[in-house]
Amino acid sequence: MKLRLIFLLLAGLLPAVASAQSDTAAEAEVIPRYDVEIILFKNVRVPGSREFVLPASSPGKPEKMLDLSSEESVEAAREEGYELLSTDEYRLLDIVARLVESPRYELLLHAGWRQPGLEREQVMPVWIKGGRIYGGEYTSIDSRIEMMANIAKEPSAADGAERSFEFEKQSLESQEAQLLEQQQAMPAHGGLYELEGKISIALSRYLHTFADLVLRKPRLTTDPELKNAATDAYLAAHAADTRILNNHHLREQRRMRSRNLHYLDSPEFGMLILITPYDAEQGVDEALLPPEEETQPAATE
Repeated sequence: MKLRLIFLLLAGLLPAVASAQSDTAAEAEVIPRYDVEIILFKNVRVPGSREFVLPASSPGKPEKMLDLSSEESVEAAREEGYELLSTDEYRLLDIVARLVESPRYELLLHAGWRQPGLEREQVMPVWIKGGRIYGGEYTSIDSRIEMMANIAKEPSAADGAERSFEFEKQSLESQEAQLLEQQQAMPAHGGLYELEGKISIALSRYLHTFADLVLRKPRLTTDPELKNAATDAYLAAHAADTRILNNHHLREQRRMRSRNLHYLDSPEFGMLILITPYDAEQGVDEALLPPEEETQPAATE
């Protein structure tokens, strides 16, 4: 009789234990989601001292990413929990309006998306493009970097001897001329975006933003207000440099605090970013969100 009672008690407890374990597992699988909103803008008036720009390649495209400019990519990213925000869900429209009205800045991109909070190894980078589109008469500095790499691989001019500086200079000039001729003969490449690169929002203990962006600008330009015969002649003599686009980098890793507006910048352009936990009504438990951390004050201007 005692054994029978014990058996009945155990049989009654097992479903309750299984149910509790199932609830615990379901809670553990809840992944927080975030709304990410970004504003990118360039400085119309850069600092008086010219920035020395070393040749640097454009960011490499990852195999798996969310390309905001591709409907196919946006649709595929939905399966991974990524989706674009509608304009009704934007929180920074007032700031965008002030940037547009300001003579000091030029808006490059305003975008937003929703994504899961994942480790950096699991997160999908977001590929962005913005600003003007340079036509086929322009080429990226990437072509120059590749050309110089090919020169470095050329065999020595003398047996076992290092090539002279004069040989290097002539070789570079010759290949630059070839590059310009090829560039002029090439059909339009579909356009190079003024702004391009990738942003990753990852979650470990805290939120982190990883930005790798470039702003492309002609290697040689002059201020339109200083335009005269002398500058026109100089630009004409260095036509190749007016058609090569330098990469001005914004490459930064930053720990973020949700609901705070953060500012990342370089001498040429900057980014405002706001990350907001989404949405308690959708079943996201605020207790599962990462702890808040005191960081730099939110951007106010």
